[in-house]
Amino acid sequence: MASRLLLVAGTLYIVDVVLPWRQRCIAGECVSISGWEGIGVLNLLLAITLVVWEALWLAGAEINAPRALVSAGLAAAIVLFTILKIVVDWNGVYLFAWIGLLLALVIGYGGWMRWQEHQAVTDGLKGGDGDTV
Repeated sequence: MASRLLLVAGTLYIVDVVLPWRQRCIAGECVSISGWEGIGVLNLLLAITLVVWEALWLAGAEINAPRALVSAGLAAAIVLFTILKIVVDWNGVYLFAWIGLLLALVIGYGGWMRWQEHQAVTDGLKGGDGDTV
């Protein structure tokens, strides 16, 4: 479930980042600025990395890394930097910025689900007294 949620929300987030997140009006002329301008480039790169990471996971690729922790970390970074993007560009925030924030929160929830999977596996490896088996 977490993989599908992260893949779908991540893909939608990538599409949303290229849409206008900000609108500037100077002397009667308005210009739209996409979400990947400035610090938003980092958001775009993180989202692409997350989607590729989850796709590799679903494809069954052998990767020697803590998969759940990487997914959770990427999701947390997307939430953090999306909030930072909105705060930095507060003046003139446009509709797609709010949709991006909503998608980032969904990605964050998917990352939390991944973190819970990791915790369940880690707890399952411990014995009753807390020692590893």
